[in-house]
Amino acid sequence: MTVESLSAPDFAEFFHSVHGYEPYPWQMRLTDQVLAEEQWPDVIDLPTGAGKTAVLDTAVFTLAARPTVFPRRIVFVIDRRIVVDQVFSRAQQISDSIRDATLSNGDGILARIGTSLARITADADNPIGVSALRGGIPRDHDWATRPDQPWVMVSTIDQFGSKLLFRGYGISSGMRPIHAGLAGNDCLIILDEVHLSRAFVATLRDLDEQASANSFASDLLPRRSFIVEMSATPDVEERRSFELDPPTDFEGTSGAQQRLHKIVRAAKQARLVGLSGRVPHVVLPKAVKSIVTGELQNHERSVGVVVNRVRTAREVHRTLVEAGQAAYLITGRMRPLDRERRLREISELVNPDQRDPARERAIVVATQSIEVGADFSFDALITEACPLDSLRQRLGRLDRRGTLAHGNGQPARCWILGLKAEVEGKKPDPIYGNAVQGTWRELSERVEGDTIDVGPDSPQLNDIPREETAAPWQPAPLLLPTHMEAWAQTSPEPLVQPDISDFLHGFDDNPPEPEVAIVWRRDRSSQALRLVPPRPAEYLSVPVSAARAWLRGGEEAPVADVASPAEAPHSRARHEETPAILVSRYVGGQDVLEATSPDRIRPGDVLLVDTHVGGLTGGTWDPSQPVSQSGKSVSAGESLDSNAVADLGDEAQWSYGRCCTIRLDDQLQVWIRAWLGDEALEMPRPVAEDSEQATDTGEESVPRESIRAWVEQLLGHDAALAPPTLRWLVGDRSSAADNMTGALQHLLDPRDSEIELVTTEGDDMSGSCGSPRVSDYYVLVQRSLDTLTLGGGDESSMTGAKVTLRDHLSGVGEWARAFAERLGLGPELCADIGLAGELHDLGKVDRRFQSQLVGEDRVCLETLDEPLAKSLPGVRRSPGGGPPVRHEIASVALAQSCEELLARAHEPDLVLHLVATHHGRGRPLPMIVDDPCPRELSYEFDGAPLSAYSNFSETDLALEMADRFWRLSSKYGHHGLAWLEAILRLADHRRSALEAEGHATSNGAAS
Repeated sequence: MTVESLSAPDFAEFFHSVHGYEPYPWQMRLTDQVLAEEQWPDVIDLPTGAGKTAVLDTAVFTLAARPTVFPRRIVFVIDRRIVVDQVFSRAQQISDSIRDATLSNGDGILARIGTSLARITADADNPIGVSALRGGIPRDHDWATRPDQPWVMVSTIDQFGSKLLFRGYGISSGMRPIHAGLAGNDCLIILDEVHLSRAFVATLRDLDEQASANSFASDLLPRRSFIVEMSATPDVEERRSFELDPPTDFEGTSGAQQRLHKIVRAAKQARLVGLSGRVPHVVLPKAVKSIVTGELQNHERSVGVVVNRVRTAREVHRTLVEAGQAAYLITGRMRPLDRERRLREISELVNPDQRDPARERAIVVATQSIEVGADFSFDALITEACPLDSLRQRLGRLDRRGTLAHGNGQPARCWILGLKAEVEGKKPDPIYGNAVQGTWRELSERVEGDTIDVGPDSPQLNDIPREETAAPWQPAPLLLPTHMEAWAQTSPEPLVQPDISDFLHGFDDNPPEPEVAIVWRRDRSSQALRLVPPRPAEYLSVPVSAARAWLRGGEEAPVADVASPAEAPHSRARHEETPAILVSRYVGGQDVLEATSPDRIRPGDVLLVDTHVGGLTGGTWDPSQPVSQSGKSVSAGESLDSNAVADLGDEAQWSYGRCCTIRLDDQLQVWIRAWLGDEALEMPRPVAEDSEQATDTGEESVPRESIRAWVEQLLGHDAALAPPTLRWLVGDRSSAADNMTGALQHLLDPRDSEIELVTTEGDDMSGSCGSPRVSDYYVLVQRSLDTLTLGGGDESSMTGAKVTLRDHLSGVGEWARAFAERLGLGPELCADIGLAGELHDLGKVDRRFQSQLVGEDRVCLETLDEPLAKSLPGVRRSPGGGPPVRHEIASVALAQSCEELLARAHEPDLVLHLVATHHGRGRPLPMIVDDPCPRELSYEFDGAPLSAYSNFSETDLALEMADRFWRLSSKYGHHGLAWLEAILRLADHRRSALEAEGHATSNGAAS
């Protein structure tokens, strides 16, 4: 089977094999066009609901058919804090279908595609991966572990854009060059609803022009990068655009054509409803209740309510629930794990193909979070007045399949609610400026009778001018080469550098308010944070002003789901000398807290609060929720405070996918009792040393035996009946995208986990400010090696794998060379990258470094047959040990000491630079400190003697490295050089991970 065996006519079979139905004709035409022209259109102009996310199918298929032409990483970028789960689910379905067919050794279209993709990366077990980057739940970080691996990534602008500009949010400075190198090369970037992200589009185009202008780099490195803009309301200008062709796409008689015809010709009508009053969260709930209880028809079983602010959504939801309606709340101001559960809960309600017609009416109350990227379909829609482009997106969630209007012969109905004080006034809205007034005015002029046609092909909507009705946006500054020069300096960073947010979201004299993340934890002791550090999956992000108002106990600050300046509250805030809620700032990387106050909160802070202080209702931000004053201790089996917010710390570790933990604490016991009732098992509990229950069998043996018995009994219950809060623990079969095996099963084997005892006595942070005192408890902790932290520093050598330096160097060189060859780099580049891998850790020959690897055991050090690259089992790094000079610097000095060795390199500068930066430092200036006790370093490499003296501060080594960085940046481009660094560094990570797992062969075979 060859790559050429896949051609455009095969796409229909591929699509049907994955999804179970035929593709639309436009999806066939796009695939054929992309393959024929070997490039993507600049713009894909399709109406909402026409299946734009199927571009992922085309992207995967064309990559399998032309792997030397099309990029390995397919990045689907969506603006805002929005729902990306459905796009991720589609990508996961594609990936799972291909992988399953490949592993079964079939001969159908999916197996053929899997074989083609597997040849790109030599990994038949995972032909194409899927990842979600959204600042919340990083479903899979592996997109950044192999440069040759095909990936589909779903990301927000902030996550992908920050990585592209060398300032990746949420990653260490050492890893930023890897992420930038991967994001800036070999990527198909698809921007959904591009009218919402014009500033980022401009930045991408500027980057693309800079890369194209460097013709020298283009000749040296493969150019497999494309930028595609998608929107139902694009600004096409003079670029190549792909659009629907009515006769071909939806005016025929085939099933696919008829399906699309229902969508693009769906009849929809809206009624404008003016409301008296000035406060949306007071007026709108009453109006929505009136429509729901008095105007909806029997066939309108699924209703969407979309408003502009979180508090309004919360009050609408509360009003409907109190009126006896089945209502569900979803906003962008939810913890990602809470939002995932809510999406699973409403998935059948918003899908007309799955909805039970006999089920009671269901109402989904939401903010702008569902405007983009959410495949929701409602029988009726109630929306707060908004700009025209936002209104089009919301209308795209009304009868999204067109089945309601087609079956009933009546238009689907929409109510547009506008507060007269806002839609008829002149004061700009803090979120939307004057666009709401302009849209309301234009709609009012087009009302016929008491309704207006708002269908996809409505002439009344299509002739509305954009100037005064479009949501405001700010242009990005012109991206200059000097900007990239500043950002490419990642270690150390320049003291003065441009703010990347302007290039992601546009420059604004009144910029959006920065945000902080809030984390709720029952136990905030240093020991608990070390074992279970805060993860983004449990973060709730809110503007700084909203957090400060809540912590002070003042009036709730308005919060929207789109970036906007701070708004004044509707009533004067109370100013109190003593905050109502005590808060601490989490210092990442140190797993410690420092007390802070509302006035001292800084943008980007991660704030930890106790679970008893409230702040959430139905999973959504609710600073009005009363603070519990319970101060009693909670014993095993007792109910926790009913107002307490769930601590999601362990579930967040599981979703993070790197180091699983399970705290056997009071909250877990309460959740298990709620599931199993009288059958609930008592968890193993620590006992005092002088207790009658205490034994002399040793602290470790008793909990291991009793915990294992408890786990096995718990796993004997039906996981399918577990509540949503425990699905991650015992197993979740509700969605193909979820982990099928629960965390308990994952930690059952003692070889995979350790038992830690958390003692809270005397620790002020385990319970404070009136919160219940937390009892001592055990924690199950996974033994794991996070390959993403291997680039951090010398601690990556302390893996306990006992690997010799010679084997490690050979293995890294082999992996680096294999990566480069699979990526299509020229033979000279491949050879140089491989040579850099064989030299990168030479500096570890320093006996002070070797002493650390053997645990400062002098006898063991003297009896080593050859130097080590990885430590002996059980050895921990000793503080202050090791040489003062980093081993990368010593590696460069040793490599430079032999002209015969450097003569093997086609480009010695590149080889030395890759060696110097293989931990992300020295971009551009390495930190070389004085060595008070310099040593003679020596090593024989492939017959060549190498030697250097470790007093590098007295040499020009640092300046030479900085000059080398700038020369190579000019030659390969900033992203090109970072890509070459990433190839070597990820080869090092891959080899180190295999060594730690005991799977590495001595010859370093890269397969």
